[in-house]
Amino acid sequence: MARLGQEWKQGEHVLITGPTGSGKTTIARHVVEERIKRKGFVMVLVGKLSPDPTLTDEYKGWTRWTSMRNGFGRYRQPSPHENRILLWPEVEKQKGIDAKRDLQRSVFRDCFDYMASKGKWTVLVDEGLYTVSPSHLRLGDSLGMLHALGRTSNVSLVTLAQRPSHLPLVIYGSASNAFVGRANTLEDRKRLSELGTQESPKAIGDTIATLGRRDFLWLPVAADWPAELVNVKE
Repeated sequence: MARLGQEWKQGEHVLITGPTGSGKTTIARHVVEERIKRKGFVMVLVGKLSPDPTLTDEYKGWTRWTSMRNGFGRYRQPSPHENRILLWPEVEKQKGIDAKRDLQRSVFRDCFDYMASKGKWTVLVDEGLYTVSPSHLRLGDSLGMLHALGRTSNVSLVTLAQRPSHLPLVIYGSASNAFVGRANTLEDRKRLSELGTQESPKAIGDTIATLGRRDFLWLPVAADWPAELVNVKE
């Protein structure tokens, strides 16, 4: 991952795809640590309704924010030591799934608005499909705009997804690096094989089809080095 730290510039984005349990969160943690090493600020948007071992183990010691705003309605400002933040709305206090979803949408939309004007952050979207889906948080337009204007707004986005073919195309077109796990459907493999790298689409598709459960193919879209296999240890 050292090369990623050398080449991944602020305002560029990373896409991480793979099935449940493949190690997406582990890869994501290593990716954002490369940003933190350079004294960057990282915020993880947590879409989960309750903690699970993946979240509590991988992000142990991070600061939890439940809102982007303080008690006076102003945007919160992180202290110097708050460079690892989990934005996790208090969904456990809401009754009913609609209320939980509405709270998440409001808080995450607030985050996107803030990042578009503030810049200099890395935002990790833990549940990409859930965030953009019209039947869930409906934030595809906001997330897509941040991807399209990443260099202008100076915001870097790391997006995780189980079903990559259901994400907006702008997320693929703006990614400077992609970590691609096993894809079981032809639709997903086709979309991933079209990522713009020096590798041929057929070679990428063939490799994706043979990946193990904890294997990822690192595609440095914006660089001139070849794809590389990465294994997430059990």
